[in-house]
Amino acid sequence: MLQGYRIFDADAHGSINPKMWEDLPEPYRARRPRPVSIHDEAGLGNYTAGWLIEGSIEPHALGPGAQQANTPRNVLVEFGGDVKREHCSIGSMTLADPQARLRDMDRMGFDFQMIFPSTLYAHMTADPGFEAALFRAYNRYIARQCQAVPTRLKWSGLLPLRDQDHAFQAIEEMQRLGARAAVVFGTAGERLLSDPGFAPIWDEFARTKLPLCVHMGMSYPPLAQLGRSIYDGHVIGMSLPAQLAFVAIVGHCMLDRYPELKVAFLEFGAEWIFYMVSRMDHYLPLDRGAHPFGLSMPNAGQLPRSRIRDYVQSGRIFMAAEADDAMLQQLFELIGEDHVLFSSDFPHGEGRENAALEILERKDLSEAQKRKLLYDNTVRLFGEA
Repeated sequence: MLQGYRIFDADAHGSINPKMWEDLPEPYRARRPRPVSIHDEAGLGNYTAGWLIEGSIEPHALGPGAQQANTPRNVLVEFGGDVKREHCSIGSMTLADPQARLRDMDRMGFDFQMIFPSTLYAHMTADPGFEAALFRAYNRYIARQCQAVPTRLKWSGLLPLRDQDHAFQAIEEMQRLGARAAVVFGTAGERLLSDPGFAPIWDEFARTKLPLCVHMGMSYPPLAQLGRSIYDGHVIGMSLPAQLAFVAIVGHCMLDRYPELKVAFLEFGAEWIFYMVSRMDHYLPLDRGAHPFGLSMPNAGQLPRSRIRDYVQSGRIFMAAEADDAMLQQLFELIGEDHVLFSSDFPHGEGRENAALEILERKDLSEAQKRKLLYDNTVRLFGEA
């Protein structure tokens, strides 16, 4: 609790570490991500170590696909990890020591956290079977660690869309192990989330009544290839997939097909949704056939039944905004103040431990709005803690 407010952090993380791959199936064990050091360190800054994944070192700082994520130097003693650090210790970062995470939560005044995977999981491999094995190994790891303190640590399970058999098994396993949601990234490789091949998976997932979380990550390889720096990775490769996911889920009728589905967009910020709603609603009447010259539009019957604005105001779309978001009141007006979430991104580099305090110090928010942001809305999405 912080200044009398209960805090339910809707988006925290467990840093990537080798324990996540300890129970990979035998066919994939030798291909597990491995920690490596780069001996020619000149010009690499802090990115002088990484995870060797399918022949590439991730994260890397220069060239196509450059992105930020934790390296072995953050989490492994033999790579220089600081074992003496009291706050945000290795055990807390990786969830290897759940009690250490609780101590950090207590220090920040957080009552509960939803744990999400590293953004590196957005595209680790082009092999659907290996990807599914990595996803499911992560789910089992994070389930075990959160089970140590289930009253305060909740988790979301990775859904391997590109391997249907594994997807069905992962859905069953997530429910059995106690996941509060499923998480995907903005695309499944080069396929939209609405790809017809995924329909049987979504049909099965819809039966669970679990919410779906779309998390920031460099999931779409062509966007990743456009970048040349970590900055490009942040603003292009990792951020723009939010819009691809929004088109897939809202523009391609997934909310029509699954009327009970709730969807949260996490770590993308919130400003992008204003453009997308306006742009998609601008073209929707035209593409339904209201053309000034009476042109017949193909596939008009496959478009959303309602306005895009109606979907985002339906109570089924949730968004995590930044604590200092200047457009927060406009976001309340667009999706409703009951559907905006607080997230810390702890322990990632861009996470701010004082984000909840920033919200409490804002003069443009009422007390009721602050309580909704910090606790009530997360419960509305994920269920009572």
